[in-house]
Amino acid sequence: MNQTAWACSLGAIFLWAIFATLVRHVGPVPPLYMTGIALCLGSLATLHRWREWRVPLPTFAFGTVCLFVYHVCLIAAFGLAPIAEANIINYLWPLFLVLLAPWITRSGKLSRLQLLGCAVAFAGCALAIGPSTFSSTHLLGYGLALVAALTWATYSLGLGRFPPYSSWATGGFCLAAGLLSLLAHALFEPAVSLGGADYAWIAVIGIGTMGISFVLWDTAIRRGNPSLIGSLCYLTPPLSTLGLALDGAVSADALPRLGGALLLVLLGVRLSK
Repeated sequence: MNQTAWACSLGAIFLWAIFATLVRHVGPVPPLYMTGIALCLGSLATLHRWREWRVPLPTFAFGTVCLFVYHVCLIAAFGLAPIAEANIINYLWPLFLVLLAPWITRSGKLSRLQLLGCAVAFAGCALAIGPSTFSSTHLLGYGLALVAALTWATYSLGLGRFPPYSSWATGGFCLAAGLLSLLAHALFEPAVSLGGADYAWIAVIGIGTMGISFVLWDTAIRRGNPSLIGSLCYLTPPLSTLGLALDGAVSADALPRLGGALLLVLLGVRLSK
């Protein structure tokens, strides 16, 4: 794999790893509103190549819907469930890459080892939301984190089913998804009033984790080896959990349980490769 693909994949992984920590610093914001502002700002990362946003309508619709669903679900999950646990569930997406690949890319059947890996990874999620933290009030948040993981895996695999297009077109997806989120906010969420600090955090989230990261990821997928990139993705969950722990989002008592859950998820994903 060439150096560009390595650098792009590592850059995207770092930005995604700090996403949950950044979201934690924003005050209580309706998920559709936050998603809309952040994605619109994220499109600025590719604005200087706006002419390359033009893609066939099916490609545009697929990218827009996937980015909309993923971010709304994930940001809502962070507000409806303990953020560290929801974050671990979200990082089942490398596993879903394996599970969905035979259906989306028609690459054959899953092996017994891959099925075992799926079981181990889901056991890790069960440990993350074990009896000590489980609450029916958090159930919707956990479910939304799972939908987010499925959506990102579908987006990553689905890119290969469309005609080639410029990586810069991701900015068009971001802008359209952001505007769709703001429209949904106007229809379904109450009006909000945020301070300058909140908007500053949202700007960092939008331009970095929802803008630059998508261009890096798209470039890595196109120019690199998907299997090797998938292996690098193992870095994201531990880095993200570490960031939350350093930021005070994980209590000392919860660290052993979440650490064990994280190891099971990583082991399951590894077995399923």
